[in-house]
Amino acid sequence: MKRSIIQIIIAVLLILAFLTILYLVATKKSDKMDNRIYQKVATFINPKNTRIMKIITLFGSTIGVVFGVMVSYFLLNDLFDFYFLIESMIGEVIMNNIIKIIVGRIRPSINPLVVEKGHSFPSGHTMAATAFFGFLIFFLWKSSLATGLKILLTVIGTMIILLVLISRVYLGVHYSSDVLAGLLLSIAYVLLMTYYYTDMKRIFRVV
Repeated sequence: MKRSIIQIIIAVLLILAFLTILYLVATKKSDKMDNRIYQKVATFINPKNTRIMKIITLFGSTIGVVFGVMVSYFLLNDLFDFYFLIESMIGEVIMNNIIKIIVGRIRPSINPLVVEKGHSFPSGHTMAATAFFGFLIFFLWKSSLATGLKILLTVIGTMIILLVLISRVYLGVHYSSDVLAGLLLSIAYVLLMTYYYTDMKRIFRVV
């Protein structure tokens, strides 16, 4: 995949959108939207859906991402790609935790279906899943696999990201603004990191 300045432009726009959501959260202007969306999601709550959502949310959990990174060692042809993935995911976690501490938003208290600690904004599960599958999609399109298979796997990866996002609201541990902000910021992060991928590989002189 060739890098493009369009990546930077899109990343900047996504960061601006993230900052807009942050402003709405800080000024409580996102409350009505958050409550309205949760009420709609809550209509789907039942034991069967809850079991499914608890499984889906694991894709964005620490255990799920660590397991995914370990498996990626056998899927990636280039050792640099594996190290790039690890370092990028560590960077994502650090960024998420710093923002959470700065913002300090309390998690929702209405009918949480799982127990979560820490602050709410932005969603760590959403950011982790978006970053992990985003990087995998980047490596996928660098590979020599057939285009049809690349498209299929990209769709699957995208669906998993969206399902993780929905699961966090469904389980009552995040507001919709938390997951949307996490999605936007993480996509921007992936775009910026992959834009400089070639330069980093050249600097470290890894073949």
